[in-house]
Amino acid sequence: MDKKVEQFLMNLPQEKRLITLFYREQILALSPDIKEAIKWNNLTFIYKGNLAFIYTYSTTVYMNLGFFNGTGLTDEKELLEGTGKGMRHVKLYSADNALVESILQWMKEAMLINEKSPK
Repeated sequence: MDKKVEQFLMNLPQEKRLITLFYREQILALSPDIKEAIKWNNLTFIYKGNLAFIYTYSTTVYMNLGFFNGTGLTDEKELLEGTGKGMRHVKLYSADNALVESILQWMKEAMLINEKSPK
C-alpha cells in the first residue's frame, strides 16, 4: 500500500476507516488495473484517468464515494446524489453488502466511460 494511502486511512476515525477499507477492498478487487492514489487529500481510484474517490467531512458520520463521470452512470435505484455537470456521489454509512452491487456496477460503467474518453 502506498504510504500516502496508508496515512490517509490512519488519519480517519475508526468507524470511517472501517467503512473506507470495506469499500476500498471491493473496488480494488474489481480489476488489477484499478490503481489508487491520494489526490486533493482524498483516496482516489484511477483507471485510464480519474474514476472515483472517497472523501468525508469532519462534521459527518459517513463517507462519500464520488464518481467523476457520475452523470453518465445508470442509477435506476436513484442512490446517487448531486446536481453538478458531471460528478455524483453516494453516502456510505456502513459496510453494506447490498450497496456493493450498485457500486461495482457503477465502477464498471465508469471504467468503460474512461476507456472511451479521448486522452
